[in-house]
Amino acid sequence: MKSLLKFVFVIVVLLLASSFSFADEGVKFESYSLWIGGHYTDFTDYTKKVGEYDLGDNETLPEFSLNYLSVGQNSIMRFVSHYYDSKNAYAKLNAKVSDKLKFSMQYRSLLKQEGQDLLDVMSAQEYLPAADTVGASPNSWLGGKMLTHDIQDPGADYNTYRQELLTQFSVLLSEKNNVRFNATHRMILKTGTEQKIASSHCFACHLTSMEGEVNNTQHQLELGVDAEVGSFDVGYQFGYRLYDPKEQASLAYYDNAMHPIKAAGTAAGEFGPRLIYEDVEAEFSVSPKTEKMSHKVKFKRNLGNGYLAGSIGYASAENKYTELKNNSYSSAFNYATFIDPNTKLIAKVAISKLDSDSIYIDLPTFREDLSDSNYVDFDFTRYSALNRTNTNLSAELIKRMNKKLTVSGLLGYDMVNRDDYPVVGDGTSTKKLYLQAKFNYRKSLYYRSSLKIRFEKISDPFVSGKGLFESSGEFVLDPLTGASIWVFYFQREDLRYQDITTSPTQVMSCDWNMSYNPGSKLSLTMGLKGKMDKNDDLDSLDVEHSSFIPSISIMHTPSARFSLQTGYSYNYDKSRLPIAVALFDG
Repeated sequence: MKSLLKFVFVIVVLLLASSFSFADEGVKFESYSLWIGGHYTDFTDYTKKVGEYDLGDNETLPEFSLNYLSVGQNSIMRFVSHYYDSKNAYAKLNAKVSDKLKFSMQYRSLLKQEGQDLLDVMSAQEYLPAADTVGASPNSWLGGKMLTHDIQDPGADYNTYRQELLTQFSVLLSEKNNVRFNATHRMILKTGTEQKIASSHCFACHLTSMEGEVNNTQHQLELGVDAEVGSFDVGYQFGYRLYDPKEQASLAYYDNAMHPIKAAGTAAGEFGPRLIYEDVEAEFSVSPKTEKMSHKVKFKRNLGNGYLAGSIGYASAENKYTELKNNSYSSAFNYATFIDPNTKLIAKVAISKLDSDSIYIDLPTFREDLSDSNYVDFDFTRYSALNRTNTNLSAELIKRMNKKLTVSGLLGYDMVNRDDYPVVGDGTSTKKLYLQAKFNYRKSLYYRSSLKIRFEKISDPFVSGKGLFESSGEFVLDPLTGASIWVFYFQREDLRYQDITTSPTQVMSCDWNMSYNPGSKLSLTMGLKGKMDKNDDLDSLDVEHSSFIPSISIMHTPSARFSLQTGYSYNYDKSRLPIAVALFDG
């Protein structure tokens, strides 16, 4: 942290010293301001969600803000900053020398209180009536499958600290053809602790919660060249991104495989062959080290009363631990033109494709250690559900009706073709048709209002195929032949019948806002946002969501140096959607 701040400080000093070395006319205008204040956060009754981004713990902390602006004849420099606490700070420096050199650097830091999931609802036990056992009491219980949890660090105070340094640079290489070089570098450092939960399954579903270290670095670099070639504006951009986790791996003990009712170890042959590992301490929740490289070519050309712009891109990302890759291809085109002086048409087309590597999953053979011949091989090739082609089409017509009213209508169509979900080579296609109308009304400088209404119709949204509900009828399934007398979990997949999703098939939204300024000292702003969506195409349940957010704010400015602002907003949400309950045997 200290080294990073020193680095930022040195860069700022150098820029302050050299920003105006290109201009010899001297500074023509300067202004600066300093604001000093403080804040207090109350964490009574463990309300850390309220103070999720606050460092303080029932204490008052100072904060301040410093702003500086310097303007020359051919140059400008602006510095803005805000110190909230030692873990929450912001600073940004912009410098520009005519049109030849542009520089920007920004630093942001943020602390997040992560909280702890107490896993209170993660406890359950299978009921086995002992009346089925000879000589047992009808009200007695036998042991069975259980869902248990263990928190190794109860009351832990998790938090993560994120720092970001963004540097942008642009220089005019040649006035001929307006050749410009652009460079951007973003570095993100994240440290701290978070809750990690390991799941062990066999004779018991056992969840183990523990503290896990967070320590990773992200680097993102973009280099590009823009130029004018004939009647075209063209450009090329290269991108590189690296995510490098440095945290120590979390370890968890995975239980020994045993039967839930029979004496420990007497039925190990039924359990051992099903597991890749058991009775061992192993790493879990390991973050992948990923590397991504991208290329993009873009162009723009004026056509009549409008222009045509487009881009074509390619990117490849790789998990350096597993050597799995995915490739993405993208293209986008935008055409805008004035049909008449008061009517504008904007048309957009975008097509992208994502292709991820498949991987062969080698699993232990089921029941291979037993005497019968009912061996089941669960080996399979995993084809990524991310493999898809996205197509987006839209057209918007904007018309100025008179000096006060502007209206627009938008028609769009999106389609997602999933290559391998839910069936390999025969995936589903999600199609969305949307309509939008927008009205902007402005009556002089005192009153303005806008209204946006949008409707979406979606077919075949993404679902978890047969992910919920098992029809009654376990005993209609046949046990495996030979020595087996049991019906196993993998056979019961035939009883699942309910696709499940929380994605809607219809969406209606409305957004209205109004501002009124009766004079230079008083302003009133009001707004209302509403949204309703539903999905009633499922077999056994309906999904519905609705939200309404009214708001109002008033600002009074009695003088140029003093202003008073107050406001209120209310958020009402209502949902009807599926919930998951822990059940045994499906």
